[in-house]
Amino acid sequence: MQVLRHALVGGTQRHSFRRLGCITPGLGYNISSTACPFRSLFLSSRPCCGMEREVKKIWKVPEMKVVEEAGENNKKEPLQKKSCTVTVASVTVNHITRMLEVNWTAGETDVFPYVWLRDNCLCSACFHAVSNSRLHLIKDFDLHAQPSTVQVLGEGKQVEVVWSDGHIGKYPAAWLRPRAFNATQRFARTPKLRLNRIYWDAKLLENIPQASFQELLQDDTVLLSWLQQLEVMGFVLVSGAPSEPGQVYKLAERVGFIKKTHYGESFTVKKKQDPSNVAYLSGPLQLHGDLPYYEYMPGVQFIHCIVQYEGEGGESLVTDAVHVAHELKRLHPEKYRILTDTPVDWFDIGTDELGEFYKVLKRPMIWHNLDYHIIVNFCQLSAAVDAIGEIQRINLSQPQRDSFFSIPANEVAGWYNAMVTYYHLLSDPCYCLRFKMAPGSILTFDNLRIVHGRTGYDLGPGERHVEGCYMDWDEVRSRRRVLEVKFGVHSPE
Repeated sequence: MQVLRHALVGGTQRHSFRRLGCITPGLGYNISSTACPFRSLFLSSRPCCGMEREVKKIWKVPEMKVVEEAGENNKKEPLQKKSCTVTVASVTVNHITRMLEVNWTAGETDVFPYVWLRDNCLCSACFHAVSNSRLHLIKDFDLHAQPSTVQVLGEGKQVEVVWSDGHIGKYPAAWLRPRAFNATQRFARTPKLRLNRIYWDAKLLENIPQASFQELLQDDTVLLSWLQQLEVMGFVLVSGAPSEPGQVYKLAERVGFIKKTHYGESFTVKKKQDPSNVAYLSGPLQLHGDLPYYEYMPGVQFIHCIVQYEGEGGESLVTDAVHVAHELKRLHPEKYRILTDTPVDWFDIGTDELGEFYKVLKRPMIWHNLDYHIIVNFCQLSAAVDAIGEIQRINLSQPQRDSFFSIPANEVAGWYNAMVTYYHLLSDPCYCLRFKMAPGSILTFDNLRIVHGRTGYDLGPGERHVEGCYMDWDEVRSRRRVLEVKFGVHSPE
C-alpha cells in the first residue's frame, strides 16, 4: 500500500507540515506523538477506557519514506517515480497449453494466453490509443488464433507476435509485466483499486487525521494526502473553513461531482418545523449511516459545522463500524453471522424541498462484498481480501429501518439480540469518538464504513447549524488515482 500523509510538527497555534512521500519497500517510518496536537480544534473532548494520555499512540504506517519538509519558502516538487527497466530475455510458444511463455531478464517466467494476447493487440487497427479502447469487433474475434512466429525486439523491450492470420502484434515488455497472470501481479493493482483500510477505536482521538481547508483548495499534494487518508482511515477532520454556507461545494469541486439525493445537492441540518427527517430535531441522533435505503449508498459524506450550539450537548459521535463488526465477529460469531445473513428492509418515504420520495431497499445490516467469498477461496491472501473489501458497507439507521421484516417469525428475536449487541459495541466509549465540532470544521468520512451521530441539545444559548453533501467513491478514488499518477506515487500502467 502506498500512502502520502502529512504529519503535524510544532505547536497547535501555527500548523506547519512535513510532507511524507511514496512508500518504499524496506524503509519504515512510524508517526508518533505523546500529546494530541489537534486538541484546539474541538470545543471539548473526552478520553475513553482510562487510556494513558502519555503513551505514544497513533496509526502505524509501515514502510514510509520521508521526502522533505515543506515550509512557506519551499517549492513543493512532485514526487518522482523510480525508473525500473523491464526487459525480456526470450519467448517461447506452447501450442498445447496455448500460452506464450515469456522469460524475463530478471529470471522469472510468465505465461500469457494466446486468446488474451490477440484480444489486447495494441496496433492502431485493434486499439484506439487516445481513448484506451479496443476497436476490433467481438463478432469477428478468432478464438483459435495462434502465433506463427514470435521474437524479442529492441534489446528485450518488446515482443512481436505474427499471428496465424498474418496480423502482427507488438507488446512492450513494460506493458506486459504488470499484466502477468501470476498471483503477485494479479493483486498488485489492488491498491490502485482500493487502498487497504487501517481500523481504529476511540484512541484515535489522541491524534485524529486532519487537513487544512485552505491548503486543500490550493495544493494538490495536500489534496492527495487527504484523499488517501480518507480512504485508509475512513475519517479525516478538515479545519479552517469559513463559517458560512457553501464550503462543502468548494471542497467537493476539488474532487469531482456531488451525489444529488432527494434532499438536494446539499442538505442543511438545523431545527425545522414539521421536519422530514429526525436529524432536524434537537434530540439525540443515534449512530447511523446515511441513506441505507439507496442501492448505491453515498460513499463519502462531508458535514460542515457553521454554527455550534453553545450550551450542553450537540457533541458529535463517530465510530469505525467495520472495525466494530470485526470485534463482534470475534466476540459473538453467531450474532455476526445473523447480521450478515439476515435481509433487512430499509425505507424513506416523505416530502422535502425537492418533492415527494419513496425509497426502499433490502440489505443485511453488515453487507459483505459480493466478491469476498470468491477471493477468499481463490487465493487466501488476507491483504487482498481486506483491500477489496471484506465488508462492503454497514447499513444502520434506526429511523429508516422498516416495520416490514421478511424473515421467519422464529428468527426475529435472535436478530434483535444481535442488533442490540452490535449497537452497544458501536456506542461503547472504547470504540466511539465523542467531541464537539468547532465552527469552520468539516467532518469528512466514509459513509459505507463510519457511523456517526450527535448528542441531544436543548433550546438555549444559540442554534446549531451544519451543512453537508455526499460524493460517490468512484469519483473520490478517480481523483486520487489521477493525482497519484501526477506525482508518481503509483507508476501508471
